[in-house]
Amino acid sequence: MKKLILLGAAAMMAFGASAQMSLVKDLSKKASSGNPQELMEVLQNIVPALTNPESANDVLTWYTAGKAAFGLYDKMYEAKLMKQPVDDKDMANALTTAYAYYQKALPLDSVVEVDKNGAPKLNKDGSKKVKTKYSKEIIGSLTTHLNDIANVGNIFLQANDWANAAAAFGNYADLSSSPFAIEQGVAPANDILAEVRFYQGYSQYQIQDFENAYHSLEKARKLGYTDNNIVDFQTSALANMIQGMLDKSEYEKANSFIDNALKDDPMNGTLHDIKGFTTELVSGVDAALPYYRKAAEVAPDYANAFFDVGRCLYLQAQKIIDDNPNATNKELLPKIKPIYDEAIPFLQKAIDLNTNPDDKKAKNVLDDILYKFEIMGVK
Repeated sequence: MKKLILLGAAAMMAFGASAQMSLVKDLSKKASSGNPQELMEVLQNIVPALTNPESANDVLTWYTAGKAAFGLYDKMYEAKLMKQPVDDKDMANALTTAYAYYQKALPLDSVVEVDKNGAPKLNKDGSKKVKTKYSKEIIGSLTTHLNDIANVGNIFLQANDWANAAAAFGNYADLSSSPFAIEQGVAPANDILAEVRFYQGYSQYQIQDFENAYHSLEKARKLGYTDNNIVDFQTSALANMIQGMLDKSEYEKANSFIDNALKDDPMNGTLHDIKGFTTELVSGVDAALPYYRKAAEVAPDYANAFFDVGRCLYLQAQKIIDDNPNATNKELLPKIKPIYDEAIPFLQKAIDLNTNPDDKKAKNVLDDILYKFEIMGVK
């Protein structure tokens, strides 16, 4: 009896899978409809087939879903051109969905041809023969909608829908760089692609996806993009990403990221300052100080770098005091005064450069040095 039950269950599963493929075939006929309502029905009814083990691995499933979604977008866009009321976000979602479905369909459309015995057919060079059924149409739809995908990114951007904006801009950039886009001559100029990569990174930054934001902004910079404070955004993304690694005690990983970033941007004072901060956590003040000095050297208008140099010098002097609890002021003075004398101009520069009136940390350290000088009789 148990075997009969198992066979019955297996038969039901097979029937369910076959039913899903039968449904997909029926829906594929409606996917070419010019009726928006029918296209909506295709997209709604095909959802179970997207997760069914058999139908989810069949190109027809994703091709049908993508064709319906592209058709729906086209109808909405056509209505908008005719000044009919259209929800921009619904239209954007339709195109984003269409892109995702066709991206799923493409790799499934590469089918190896087999002979009557089931063995793969071979080309003259020994490679397997591959046939496609839908790829030409899929690629055609993707490339003809290339600018639409960028426009969708702008729609999401204006709505502060950062996640969808990042996805749309990423789709555009990836599609623009694809071999078939280049082959068909629709790949945009580098300056356009660079701007799209910037807004991809900017959108990722807004949702605190700092690692992807950093890499997207890096791609934009390598393409020549310099606007919209991109260096500040990229550096801030890196700083936040590094902070996340440090919070997890991933020191080696953090240092590796910073070192790679410095290779590409050796004159970035903030990066040197971050390197100093990471080094200080692992190896202490003495090891970190050269990186802070470098930050101040390459970025003479970066207040935090000057504060960090002054702070580290102050801490070096404080360690001398702490290590000699029984020493008199007269005994301490020759050891700590040269260090304080060096720290003072850095702290003063940090105060002068600081534009935040509520940030008193540099002033507090400088005041403490001047107080110690006072009680030691230094004028």
